[in-house]
Order: sequence, then C-alpha cells, then structure tokens
Amino acid sequence: MPNIFEFFRQFVPENLIPWAIGLAILLLILLLSGFFFRLLAIQIVFKELWKLFREVFNVLFPKKWDSAKTLIVISIVSTFISLFVGPTAQNIIAFVAWIYLIAGIHWVMYEEKFLKDVLTISSVHIGPWITAALICYFLFATPTNIPAIAYVVWPLIAAVLAGLPKFIGSDSANKTPKWVIPQKAADRHYLVNMGLMNLILTCWIQLYFSTQTWLAQYPSLITDDFSNSSFVLNTQPANSTTARGTTILNETSQNLEQTLAGQSWSTVEQWLLNFQQQMIGLEETIISRLPPLPENSYWTIRGKILPGEYNVQLFAIWQGPASDPAGYYFTTTCRISQVAPVDVSGQTTAPLSTVPIVGNAQVQCSPIEGPISGQPDLSSPS
Repeated sequence: MPNIFEFFRQFVPENLIPWAIGLAILLLILLLSGFFFRLLAIQIVFKELWKLFREVFNVLFPKKWDSAKTLIVISIVSTFISLFVGPTAQNIIAFVAWIYLIAGIHWVMYEEKFLKDVLTISSVHIGPWITAALICYFLFATPTNIPAIAYVVWPLIAAVLAGLPKFIGSDSANKTPKWVIPQKAADRHYLVNMGLMNLILTCWIQLYFSTQTWLAQYPSLITDDFSNSSFVLNTQPANSTTARGTTILNETSQNLEQTLAGQSWSTVEQWLLNFQQQMIGLEETIISRLPPLPENSYWTIRGKILPGEYNVQLFAIWQGPASDPAGYYFTTTCRISQVAPVDVSGQTTAPLSTVPIVGNAQVQCSPIEGPISGQPDLSSPS
C-alpha cells in the first residue's frame, strides 16, 4: 500500500488520492463486469446455436427409417460419394440419387402436414406438379439446356401422379395395397377434369414453342398485325426499320447504286433497256445474301421504271401467310440522274466537248415505305 500511495503522490495531489483510488477500483470493476458479460453472451450464443443445430438435425434427419427423409438423406449421401469416383460409377450413383430424391420429395410433401397445408391451394394439392417437374428435369434436361419436350410432357406426368392414388386401394385381409377401379362418381369426375385440364395446358405449352419456332423460321411474321388474334399477343412489335422487307430493299438499293453509280450514261441506258431481266438477276443475288431461312422463298423483288428522268421504283413483296389476305409490300424509289461530264483531269467540260468522259451517273434512293397492305401495281406507265 505505501508503494501505491507513493506512486499516486508522484502524479496526483495528496488531497485527490482517495478519489483516484476509488476511480481506479471502479474502472477495474467495469472491466471485470464487461469480461463476465462477454463470457455470458458467448455462452448464450453457443447455447442458441446448439438449439438451432438440434432443430435442423431433427428436421433433416429422420426419426424412423421408413420415412421420406430417409430417401432424401440417401440421395444427398449418394451425391457426395459420387464426387470421389470415376465417371461411369459417378453417372450410376447420380442416377440412383435422382430416383431417391424424387421419391423422397414426393413423399415428404404428403408426410409433413405443414408442407401439405402450404402446397394445397383451393383444395388442390400441387405436389404432383412439383414431382412431375423434377421427373421431367431428370429425364430430359442437361446442365445447360431444358428442351421443349420437358415442358410439354410436364402437365401429363403431373396428371398421372395426381390421379394415381384413386387407383390404389387397400386389401383389408392382407393389409397391402392393391389396384382398384374408382367406383365413386366424384373420383371419376376428378380424374376426367384433371386429365382434360392438364391436356389443355400441354396444348398451350406446345403452341407456345411452335409459335417461337415459326417466328424463328419466318421472322417477317413479327411485323404482322396480331390485334385480331384470340391467343397470340405480340409483346415486342417490330417497327418498319427492323422489318425484313426493309433489310431486303436496303440491300437491293445498295446493289443498284453499286451497279450504276459512276457508269457512263450509255451503260445506264443499256442496263435499263433490259430492266426486267436485270431485276431477276438482282433478286437472285439479294435472296442468296440473306440468312438461309424457309421464309426466303416467300419474298419477291420487283421493280418498274417511272416516267421522267429514269426513276426506278423497287418493291419487296411478301407472298407468305399474313393477317391481311391481300398481303403487303415495301417500296422505295431510286432516282438515276446524269451529272455534268468530267474529264480525266477533273475539269468540267462543255456538253459538246470531245474530251473522254468518265462516271456521269448517280443513284439516290428515297426512304423505304411499308409495310403497305395489298399488292403493288407493277405495270410501267406508258
């Protein structure tokens, strides 16, 4: 104690030493209290974690061997074991694990009352549709893709799973299940309604995938009018700038410009004399440049010469299926004009000059119009 008093006298006035000692004791008490409080808090945390672990253990692990959880645990353990074996054994173990998992999940949705209540909507238990989804994924899916057939057969498998309990009865003598034919009218109505509803759902799903396939093969259908359709809704209608007819006419006008721009006027006139034959060759060239799709055969490229100084009107005509029986087309007008002759040195010459001239034709095309309902008038004005 004297040493402590001597220590305090060096830093604290003598009249404040009792206060300093009291403050030091108070700080020591607070430090010890904080330590014990943290120790107690750690104990409480570990106690709660242990309770949580026990609850999770009771939920995940079965209390008896003949339960749905047993199948799920076997599936999980099998999947874990498959990570340490070769490819062939891994595939076999994974196959068996999937079967146990599907059976376990289907069983647990009926065994656990809480799950059964949650999955029952308007007195209809949706467990069969969940199980059917797992079966379809197991049968048809790959790690990177789920094919259309998995979605199409999903309602049919669900209908079989939902109706199967109606065909299973109990043998009172042997206390074993047996196949029975539903005798109650309510059960028969349930089976008929369940089968028809899921069959309709399958048809709608198949229609969806068929529509997507048609649109991929015939993208021009996207620009059509679906306002009168009872079951097709175009959520992303294409505008005229992205329509395939616009693309075809853009290619056609560019090809026409590359062919005639910079040519002598006599060459232009010779080309226009064989205009219809030139259009046939132009159509073959443009169609061959398009991505190979079945709809290419439904597009026709035509043109006509308008009166005046060589105005050529081009048409891209859709002759495939359309909401309008008359069909539709896109059009643009290209003006072929003669510019002042230019000699090889770049000097503009007089009209009667005998200097050789080069490149005195230019082509300018107007913006593309369409789609326009009906068929164009291809007759050239007299």
